[in-house]
Amino acid sequence: MILIASYISLFLFGVLISNFTTTLFYRLPRNIMISGFNQKSTRPPFCSNCNHDLLFYEYLPILSWFSTLGKCNYCHTPINKSYILLEILIGIIAIILYYLIGQNLEYFFLCFCFAALAVLNIFIYLEHNFISTRITLSIIVTGIIYRTLTDQEIFAWLASLSLGCILSLWIIREGVEDKSPYNYDKLLVHLILPASLWCRNESVLLFVTSIVLGYLFSKLIKNKLFYPIGLVNLFLISLYNFMTST
Repeated sequence: MILIASYISLFLFGVLISNFTTTLFYRLPRNIMISGFNQKSTRPPFCSNCNHDLLFYEYLPILSWFSTLGKCNYCHTPINKSYILLEILIGIIAIILYYLIGQNLEYFFLCFCFAALAVLNIFIYLEHNFISTRITLSIIVTGIIYRTLTDQEIFAWLASLSLGCILSLWIIREGVEDKSPYNYDKLLVHLILPASLWCRNESVLLFVTSIVLGYLFSKLIKNKLFYPIGLVNLFLISLYNFMTST
């Protein structure tokens, strides 16, 4: 019974965090102010169609979506299903990660942050064809904290991050001009920099292999799955690397 209550609490924790990610999901691609309570510089949650400000119970995680039957209470426009999917998916991820690495709470929170940020960036990319640099930087900062805790030093991750930056600059400056609509050069940079921190030792080769296979697969079906596949693989590889090293 206690175990069930713990998993319910974990799901609610994940859902509460993901409720904020839905705000980022809508506002980041549109460059709308996120933080602050000054009504002149920002605004509370609102309907993306009629711009009506929402009451607090109209943006409660999951419950509000079902209570409104997936429609705005004011203009009755259907609510984007990505919001409810984000909330449920991140809630489930919280349960899975706690089951796998819950004995190390500090690493659980770091891996959860990585997973939540990765899911958010994937949703934004698939919906808006846009990758948020701020989210990628957040994944990098989380990776710095992770490597500092696991390595108990800073020189190893400084070296790997430096190599990642050099490789990214080479891709940007010397890479062949990408004429595809998906801009693989830019996508690679958003994968290489986080990977330089979250991948260690032999897992680097595994990540490179997954990137090549993901590139070939995305070319085969002519779809923008290269970045989502690469980011999911990076998270799974980093999780596997942590679990096998403890």
